[in-house]
Amino acid sequence: MAIFNGYLSKAAALRDLRAAGFTFSTALGATESNPKLVKGEKLGVLSKPHNLSPAKESVLWNMCAQASEGCIEACLHTAGNPIFLKGKIEARLQRTKAFMTMRKTYVALVAFELEALEIKAKRLNMVPAWRPNTTSDYPFHTVALTVNGKPMQSLIHAFPHIEAYDYTKITKKALQWAAGLLPTNYHITFSKSESNDLDVLKVLKAGGNVAAVFEKTLPATWQGVPVINGDESDVRFMDSKGVIVGLKAKGLGKKDTSGFVIRQTNKTMESVL
Repeated sequence: MAIFNGYLSKAAALRDLRAAGFTFSTALGATESNPKLVKGEKLGVLSKPHNLSPAKESVLWNMCAQASEGCIEACLHTAGNPIFLKGKIEARLQRTKAFMTMRKTYVALVAFELEALEIKAKRLNMVPAWRPNTTSDYPFHTVALTVNGKPMQSLIHAFPHIEAYDYTKITKKALQWAAGLLPTNYHITFSKSESNDLDVLKVLKAGGNVAAVFEKTLPATWQGVPVINGDESDVRFMDSKGVIVGLKAKGLGKKDTSGFVIRQTNKTMESVL
């Protein structure tokens, strides 16, 4: 077992977090907590979610730098069984605070869990993967980590055999991925909102993929671009390039009126695609 950020074990990192008042027991969620991650198991992928508080939910920090109003309103943060929503929100708030105020300790916890994920996936002959930003949009490819006292380029770089993948509203990140400037094990899908049509065009022209949320059914193509069903699984790093990843509205997104969710009468892309 490696030493991460000076910690010899996951238990040691958790002790320091407990001493600071944090009560969560893991940084990464269970695969079965996310139905789309479970679907990935049929493709031989064992994936874990990492849930922080979205946008300005934590008040002190904005974890989604380019989130639009429609994105915030339709955020998957509200999806799932409402019975467990209060507990999930509190846990995400705690993780966000720990990440922002006890960075070395929290990142060490994440690293120990990623190490365990890689070992388990190897035993099961599966591909290990994780979503650094299941409910946030933070640049995890810049988060520092030391392994056995040696500085790594980033947390994601430190685990080259684990596939990391995210959706993002940050245009720069999506273009960096399309240009091959991010870690080779970090896949990015740009997300369309009600206000970033020109950025969608830039990303598609650069060879990136774009996720778009549709009201009910997914078309075969949208504005001339092939649409794949992004709800079949969450394994975005297996997608072909140059596609629209179609998603059906969930949670509060079903009530969206901002234009974030594409409806039959929505013509917002006709002038640019």
